[in-house]
Amino acid sequence: MLAALLALAPAATAAPVRLGTSLSAPVVDSAAGRVAWQPDAGSIRVLDLGAGRPARALVLPPGCAPAHPGALRGARLVLECGDGAARLLDVSTGAAGAVPGATAAGIGGPDSGVMTAGRVWAEGWTGTATVFFRLDGSAVERGDGTARVLPDLDADGLWRPICAPLARTLSEDDEDERRFLPYSYSPPLGLDHRAFDYRPLRVDRCGRGRPLRLSGCARACVAVHLGAGSVAWRERRRIRLYRATTRSARTWRARRFGRLAEPFPTRAHVVVTTGSYGAYSVWSVRAPS
Repeated sequence: MLAALLALAPAATAAPVRLGTSLSAPVVDSAAGRVAWQPDAGSIRVLDLGAGRPARALVLPPGCAPAHPGALRGARLVLECGDGAARLLDVSTGAAGAVPGATAAGIGGPDSGVMTAGRVWAEGWTGTATVFFRLDGSAVERGDGTARVLPDLDADGLWRPICAPLARTLSEDDEDERRFLPYSYSPPLGLDHRAFDYRPLRVDRCGRGRPLRLSGCARACVAVHLGAGSVAWRERRRIRLYRATTRSARTWRARRFGRLAEPFPTRAHVVVTTGSYGAYSVWSVRAPS
């Protein structure tokens, strides 16, 4: 029933706003309602959506760009640089430097890197293995936790329980060093790893025994992202949004944004990126709960 209602969701009336163009893939912090993009080789723009202020221009260290889709977290932006080193940019001050604690975790060189950093911990990799390390260099964690916890990079103890009955799925691939498949969590929703775009899109919900089916995905559900208690994806040439708190849905024509539109939900907006390396565009559209 929910999937049918989502398919009939009315088109949103708010007009998309083009924020700018980017050489590297724009990055979004859904929880903070913040987006960053790279208009040229030497600078980056950071915008707090709904704050009523223009995007801030910050200088990038030479040869650096945002590292990964999760590189922006709060005031911390992880950069990947041409010398193979990772750097941490404080978007509130513009100061950039080496990622503290990375050396103690064995990170350095082409077979290692840093993906994202919180207030206490950072997440990176060495070889094919994930590693968590405290930014003060005092601890390194190479474990996977249990099925009912996820890493919280802002917490002193790292591992945070997720709400019942949500749980991560064990990996069945003997060659995969991860014990669990990737799992996205933004209360009250959880999103398990999707191996196939043409299988139904389902999300877990706190306190609910059975997953919610959002779409049958007969024509593929792609670019699925969970954030700010919401899910956004592209399907049938439309951008679709589901808000868990209000059980409401919105849609936009994907062609209004451009080629390969990829949506990221925040609490009051959806950020949509389009294009490919060297020629991205970044948009926002107001979509309150």
